[in-house]
This record gives sequence, structure tokens and C-alpha cells, in this order.
Amino acid sequence: MEAVKTIEEFIMEIDNKKQLIIYGAGQIGKLIYSFLRSNGIAVTAFAVTMQTQKWEWESIPVHSLDDILSDYQAADSIVILAVTKVHQSFMEDELKKRNISSYIKLSEGLIYELRRKRQKEKAQEAELKKEIKEGNSIGYLTPGYLDTDYAERRLIIDKIKDAFYVAMPKESADFMLMDDVYKVEWERYRQLMEACYYPEEYRPEVDLIHTFNMVCRTSCFWCSSFETTIPRVWPETESEEEYYLQLVEYMKQPNCKALYAFCRNAYNIQRHNLMRHLPLDDVELLMAKTKILHPPQKILVTEEEFVKKHAIGIFHFIFIGRAFFFKGGREVIRALSEFEGRYEFKLTLISGLLGNDYFTKTSDEEAAEWKKIILEKKWIEYYESLTNDKVLEKCKEATIGLLPSVADTYGYSVLEMQAAGCPVVTTNVRAFPEINNEKCGWICRIPVDEFGVCAEKRKSVWSEILENELEKCFQDIFEYPDTVKIKGRAALERIREMHDPDKYQRELKKNLE
Repeated sequence: MEAVKTIEEFIMEIDNKKQLIIYGAGQIGKLIYSFLRSNGIAVTAFAVTMQTQKWEWESIPVHSLDDILSDYQAADSIVILAVTKVHQSFMEDELKKRNISSYIKLSEGLIYELRRKRQKEKAQEAELKKEIKEGNSIGYLTPGYLDTDYAERRLIIDKIKDAFYVAMPKESADFMLMDDVYKVEWERYRQLMEACYYPEEYRPEVDLIHTFNMVCRTSCFWCSSFETTIPRVWPETESEEEYYLQLVEYMKQPNCKALYAFCRNAYNIQRHNLMRHLPLDDVELLMAKTKILHPPQKILVTEEEFVKKHAIGIFHFIFIGRAFFFKGGREVIRALSEFEGRYEFKLTLISGLLGNDYFTKTSDEEAAEWKKIILEKKWIEYYESLTNDKVLEKCKEATIGLLPSVADTYGYSVLEMQAAGCPVVTTNVRAFPEINNEKCGWICRIPVDEFGVCAEKRKSVWSEILENELEKCFQDIFEYPDTVKIKGRAALERIREMHDPDKYQRELKKNLE
């Protein structure tokens, strides 16, 4: 079945359909719903693959796929597939199992176009609100392709208390320098497109723009927080190298006030990357603007709450992460299963169990098998997804955090679990050694290169190493339970010292001086 490529074609496909069912209630499903609503087109319901409880979103019912299809089987119904290409096959298979052969799927380009339209609407709404505000205004970019705004909320929005924050559409750079081939190699094209903010249609009237991972081509003052390197371009062609150097020129300008590396690891990668492309004088100029600024994190538990949960004496683990497989979720289940019947413990697991990730390349079929295994384990409390507030509540209930990832740049959830008084089990990948150690948690050591990137690409090898390391950590936890509270208190102290929101605010305010 061919994917719909234009907005006009999409409107024609759903014309005269009385019942529109959006299959997928995540970011893309809500994006499609917002577009249809803005065009006066009503949505009947959202369908999700697995759902044990019926609920609503903006008064639209969200039910399981089976429940939805049993209720809406009329000839004038149509299912809209709300999913990216990488997960399309899994959801199409679910429809085929239910004998649904007629449905609408959208191209990657069309999804991006719908996102851009929604961004502009949000920007216009923010401009109207801005007129009645006083004080410094700071612009932040609304989510790009399939992103949430989680990084912006974590690092940017409302981080300076007396400033007014303005949502701006993520306008991208001019692509005259790009090879035409990237217009069909979508993933590569998207990455290049999202490396630069270039407002053509929307002119921001703010005192400062703060971006995440993006260079700004603008006369406004701006700064950026980055997780690996900036410009976020890995040149492979002559035109890409030219584009990279053009973005560097914007970074060298006086209106670029600061570049914030998440951690020492990102700072080192940035210097290394710049040295490969630029003369030393330019490298030194840019590194002088580059500061290490770890994300802020407020304490989530009171002293009374901390003492109470650690006094219960239950080993309550928590794992958070949509990317279950490269975050070590499979190895966690295998390692903990070795202790079944020997110790009493519980695992709260919050994950979409998404397959086809870039590192492990786990198939959708294997992901489905792991979901069955998880649902059969009586000691696992499983949630496909929760709101951030609910996730933090679960952190406050747990006593030990888990994020033994093989491919993370930072790991925000480590900070959240530590701030809830949970010592955390991580690997030694990327930023983890900077935010976790044996004093406040446990480290699973896997082979890494000089920049903390997993150096072992064979899944069978790193998976076995990680599983063995996890078993050692769990054995230590079960045999010496008193260390959990001791390390939990140390975790709280490192959050207070290293991630103070007031210190973070003071650093950002320097850009307004």
C-alpha cells in the first residue's frame, strides 16, 4: 500500500468518511488529531495495540484495537496509521491479523509537514500571549520530527524564573548546499535539516533563543545545549562539509553567547570533532564559548519519605525507557530471573518495548515475545507508558533505579531516580561515570572506547557481558541490603551538589547580561 504524500491527498482519502479511527495515541497520533481538528474534521476514536483500561484524550475515546474495531466496522469507517516508517510493519501486521486491509498510512515527509504546520500555530499563539508579558523573553523551538519537547522542558523552558518563554516553530536551514540524493534518503536528510534554525517566515522578537542541538542562523542572541556535538552534522560529502563549515561560522559570531555541553564527555567529543574540521584558532574560539552544564534536577522526596520507603525492606527496582533493548531491559529481566524464588523483589517497568532501534536492531517479533515474557512475570509491574508526573511518583515509591544502557548520551532518568532517593545501576557508557559511581550506585562495566561509546557491536557479546555484570550487582544488593539506603542518601547528596536548579539558572542568566 502506497503512503499518502501530500496534505491534499490526505484530505481526499478521508473525504466522506464518517468514522475516523487513528491507530496510535502517541505523538504522531496526537499530531494527526490536531491537524484534523484544525481543519474541522472530527475523529471518532484512538486505537492502541494493547490497552487494559479505556480512557479519553481531549474527549476522544482511547481503547484497545480489538475493542475499537468491534465497535466501528461500518463501510464509512477508515483507520489512519499513526506511526513512523520504522514501526510501520508491526502495526500493519496487527491490522492484517484482524482482516483490516483498507487503511491510510502517511509518508515520512507528510508527517514532517504536519509537524511544521502545528509548530507555526503554536508560535502564533505564543506571540499573542507575549504581548501582555513584561521582562526578558526567551525563545525555544517546538519539537521537530517525531520529537517530544522533553529535552526543552528538561533544559530550557522556565529555567530562568523571571523570564517569559516563547514557543517558536523549528524552521530549518536552506538546502541549496545539500545533494539531491538526501531528499530521498529521508533519515539523513532529516538530520541535516534539523541541524540549523533559520526563521524565514517567523521572525522571533525575543531577547534570547535557547536551542537544543541546533545552530541558529539569526541576528538574535542565542545559545544552545548539546548532547554530543554541535553542529550536529557528520560530513560525508563535499557539500555536507561546506554546510558544516557554514554552521560553524554562525557559532563564531558574537550573538552566539554560549554552547552548553551536557557533560565532560560531550565537551571532549566536541573538541575532538572540531579539531578534525577546523584550524586551531577557530577551535579555541568555539571551545572558549563552550561550558559544561549538567541538567538541573530538583529533589523529589522529603527526608520523611526517604526514610519511610527504605524502612519497608522490599527490593523495589524501577526501569524507565521507551528504548527497552538498548537501555539493557532484556538483560535486566534475564539477570533478575536468576534470583526468582531466592529473594523477594519487585520491578516496576515503564517501557513501550520498541524494537528496531538503531543499536540492537531488535525485530518487532522479538519485541512482542519479550512483552509476553514480561506479562507472565508476577514480580513485574508493567506500564507501556505513563505521564512524566506518574513516572516521578513511581520513582518515589521505588528503592533502586535501573538504566544499564549500552547507547545513551546522558540518561535524564538517572537524575530523576537519584533525586527520589534511589541508587542506580548503570553502565560505564558516555556520561554515566560522571553522574553515577560506586558510592551512590553500581556500575556495570562493558567495553567502551575513549569517548565512552560501546566498543563491542556484536549483540551476543555485549549482551552476555552486561547480563553477567548485572547479576553481580544484584547479588551485591541482595546480600548487603543496608547499602541500598546508604547509597540512596549519597545519590540525593550528589543531586543537591551537582544539579542545583538555582546554580543552573544563574549560569543561563549570564546570557541576558
